Amino acid sequence: MISSRAGLLGVTLLAAVLLAVPSQVLATNGMYLAGYGSEAGGRGGANIAVADRALGLQANPAGISQLQGNHFSVDLQILMPDMNWSGDAFGNNLDADSRKFFMPAFSYVRGGKDTKWTWGIGFISQGGMGATFKNYRTPFNPSDETYSQVRFATINPTVSYSFTDNLSLGLTANLGWSDVEFRFWPGSSSDGGTPPDPSDDFYGANLYEAASTFNYAARLGLMWRFHPNWQFGAVYQTKTEGDYEDGKLALNMDALIGAETKYSDASVMNFTWPEQYGIGLQWRPGENWMLALDAKQYKWEDAVSLVTVEATNPDQPLPPEAQTVQLPFALLWENQTVYALGLEYRFNHSFTLRAGANHGNSPIPDSSVNPLFPATTEDHGTLGLGYNRGSNTFNFAVERAFESEQTNSNVNPMLDPFAGGTIKHSQWTVSFGWSKAFSRGKK
Repeated sequence: MISSRAGLLGVTLLAAVLLAVPSQVLATNGMYLAGYGSEAGGRGGANIAVADRALGLQANPAGISQLQGNHFSVDLQILMPDMNWSGDAFGNNLDADSRKFFMPAFSYVRGGKDTKWTWGIGFISQGGMGATFKNYRTPFNPSDETYSQVRFATINPTVSYSFTDNLSLGLTANLGWSDVEFRFWPGSSSDGGTPPDPSDDFYGANLYEAASTFNYAARLGLMWRFHPNWQFGAVYQTKTEGDYEDGKLALNMDALIGAETKYSDASVMNFTWPEQYGIGLQWRPGENWMLALDAKQYKWEDAVSLVTVEATNPDQPLPPEAQTVQLPFALLWENQTVYALGLEYRFNHSFTLRAGANHGNSPIPDSSVNPLFPATTEDHGTLGLGYNRGSNTFNFAVERAFESEQTNSNVNPMLDPFAGGTIKHSQWTVSFGWSKAFSRGKK
């Protein structure tokens, strides 16, 4: 029996790893998902004070102390965004390319019978952002495009210690990999015309080989059952450290020198993943009912500000002032507070129904709205279903990010090429999960 279980675990881990190449995504609380895993996903993302199988280590590492025995979880979330950009000075009215984005995750938690320690490890598709708008009309080209892609995935070794049966503390190391690519009107080029006017110079940019980073952060969690029917949770995560480097940038200098210039060393600065903290409360008013409420803040102001792409080492002779280029993007994101409310009802030993709501104000100020980084959704509604059979649990959730609309407040397209444009963004997300308890001996 031990060997067959090990074989099943090995095959599942292999399948998860093969799926684990992180893909471009449209996250729904800034660059993060509203909920991680199909259990939390069905509750609107409310999970700080709830111990959700093995994948719960992503929310609150202290919660794994409440899992009896050894648990393995696999989850897949599929995101389906719908976006439109319109109303700018160039007469665009464009729908983004329609695509599906797959977000896999898996985790394993092991708790001993005679120890207060529990450990776990997971692979989590943390989040990202991106959109593609083709046939984009610019002042220099009747058919161009914007494209962006940000990806982030982590391996999460976790340990938790139970001070008592009702109080535990947990720590997770987020060891991650992230990259970023973009194209900003790569088919457009202008040297200011005749007579030359530097204010009109524009060279379309293409970060065609992603700038990437290995980054790291730490998450600390507390779980406290202060009453048989009430539980409190708290989490804190440090700002993610890591610099995006080793990219390759192409500038369309056709109007100036009749050719594209490629820079072999490009980096992206002042762009990372934020410090965050949150609290949660769980209430069980009856044997079959559970209510969860979370409040969390993401400190985007210190993570996504005046983003600068810097490139060096051009592939052809250029004037000294063009040997190094700097492209500033004034994103200037604001801090974001997210509230999640979730409800569970357990019909019987086999079936659990979930519902939830999630609200997080858009972190993007009106002055920075653009089609490259359109993470603007705010309100979400969710439904979920869980099915238990023996030591196996199957979960399903669906989330609707309701349409948000946000308009760039600038009026001068010479200062901001996205002035007056409006982004409309909605999204469906479906989640599928499987968890197995390999043993349930009391710790």
